[in-house]
Amino acid sequence: MKTLAQEVIEAGGGESIKACYQCGTCTGGCPTAGEMDYTPRQIIRMVNLGMRDRVLTSNSIWLCASCYQCQVRCPRGVRITDIMAALRSIAIRDGITPARPRAPAFYQSFLENISTYGRQFEPMLILKTVVRSREGIGEKLGFLLGMLPMGITLMRSRKMPLKAERVQGIEEVRRLFTNAEKLEAEG
Repeated sequence: MKTLAQEVIEAGGGESIKACYQCGTCTGGCPTAGEMDYTPRQIIRMVNLGMRDRVLTSNSIWLCASCYQCQVRCPRGVRITDIMAALRSIAIRDGITPARPRAPAFYQSFLENISTYGRQFEPMLILKTVVRSREGIGEKLGFLLGMLPMGITLMRSRKMPLKAERVQGIEEVRRLFTNAEKLEAEG
């Protein structure tokens, strides 16, 4: 049976995970660490200790902003952002629902929008996220109704478009996704 660290390495980006000596530099520079249930340093340690369930059900892996602050600052070259992405992929693959059930749906919808438009189209992102989430219909409707006033304000002030626009060179963006899928399948 594979360890969680081995799974992360196979999912991509975790080759350096054993190099972490727990200095905390990653956590010190993380803009979302205050909202996480486990800091980036703790997540790396728990992966190395094989604490699979605790890591994959944590909010932390979904709250990573992928800003690469931790990865750039790491004195040991641990690819922390890539490890967080690998953990999200493993959780999605295994159907593990975190404490915030909308997070995996957001992650999948975000990537799908980038693949489709080459950029984000927020109204579609919100709708896809809510439809995909594992919440009940009442929670979904409540969330959408709660977002409505802000959406209307953003559209009126032209801060959020009414119509999705594709970037020039969308074929290149799609090629990136196709290549990533091929690499993942070979994995």
